[in-house]
Amino acid sequence: MSLAENIPEHYLELLKKPVAILGVGASGKAVASLLDKLDVLYVVYDEKSGDEGRVERAFDRKDAMRHDLVIHSPAFQLQHPWIETALGQGCCVVSEMDFAQQLRNGPTILVIGTNGKTTLQEFITFSLKRTGISSMATGKNAYPLSRLAVHQDLDGVTAVCELGPDHIKPLKEFRFDTLFWTNFHEDHLDDPVEKKKIFEDFRRLLDLSPEADIYVGDSVVQAAEELEIALPDTVRLPREEDYVNWELPNTSAFATSIHRPALALFRRYWLEHEYADSMLKSAAEHFEVRAHRLHVTTIIGKTVFWNDANAGNFAATKAAIDHFDKKVVWIGGGYFRGGNLKQFVESFRDNLKGVVMTGNAACHVIPVLEELKVPCSAAIDLRQAVDTAFNMAEGEAPVVFSPGFIPGHDYDDQVERGICFENAVLGLKHQKGSV
Repeated sequence: MSLAENIPEHYLELLKKPVAILGVGASGKAVASLLDKLDVLYVVYDEKSGDEGRVERAFDRKDAMRHDLVIHSPAFQLQHPWIETALGQGCCVVSEMDFAQQLRNGPTILVIGTNGKTTLQEFITFSLKRTGISSMATGKNAYPLSRLAVHQDLDGVTAVCELGPDHIKPLKEFRFDTLFWTNFHEDHLDDPVEKKKIFEDFRRLLDLSPEADIYVGDSVVQAAEELEIALPDTVRLPREEDYVNWELPNTSAFATSIHRPALALFRRYWLEHEYADSMLKSAAEHFEVRAHRLHVTTIIGKTVFWNDANAGNFAATKAAIDHFDKKVVWIGGGYFRGGNLKQFVESFRDNLKGVVMTGNAACHVIPVLEELKVPCSAAIDLRQAVDTAFNMAEGEAPVVFSPGFIPGHDYDDQVERGICFENAVLGLKHQKGSV
């Protein structure tokens, strides 16, 4: 079947006029290639475009009148004025993911949730490939779905898509075969109405493919009960027998306890599809921890430094600290967005030997720590934080960098702050020499 033959009937009329593509990033370029393959004209709009060729920097009412179909990047905010302009002129507005999924052939597995999505997405892809099933981690801008759809030699490939809340909201026609909803921890939100709204966005996705197999984590079920939102009766939870006590190398992403619930969720799927358990164990052994997830950075004297820079919310940090069976020195911080700090700190207070806080979160968290009589200090940067934490540890406690908050103005993202932490630790090691 040719690519053109895959076009749904209701799109045929919309494609007679040039298509508007909002955003010239990876997904915009991918959907442009897809339209080229279909011999469909298009115009690309991007207000921040550089030297990417002919790109319009503005999109107004007159521009909208030139188009019947507007395709936007998955992360394009629905409140963006260009979206409102297009809808106001009666254009059909769809996400790149929605459009591309209509044209591609092959199974689709979705991964959604709050924490650990990328790890599970990549592990599913890794594990399926080891069984001989052709799979591709996609859905994010790094490898948009349109890139799968445009290559007919990729027909039949299993797309393993990770979706965040902003990707989910615009979806209208998206179909999938299996969905993993790892967890739900919107702990920075104090407003129950806002928390319920985010949960409902996730929940709505389940209705797009009512025949799909749905696997959900325990925290999803708990949140559904608290928010009084019904889940389908057919959802599958990890069973007690799905949790394993495999001895895995320290290089494995599942060597720590953090990702074991996601592994259990996927193991249920794996066994239900009658794949060999030994193959899954082998995959877990060889699937290495991703950068800036909980792992040992280095050892200075008797003090072990752990990097978990990707932890950007309370649940991720609690999971990291709960991994240890002894007290730790916690380095936290970043940008405070809200949330019940006392409840957060109390949840692992007994695991703390001391705390060093950075960023604007410090002025919010330090008073809570002082009230709970936890030894603590604020630091102006990670170098000072690492030095202070080393002294607090006294060669007895691990030092765990698990921020618990999103990066502030000091760092562009979690990767950058993770690299800064590692550099600070290496600097201290060089300074201490053979301590």
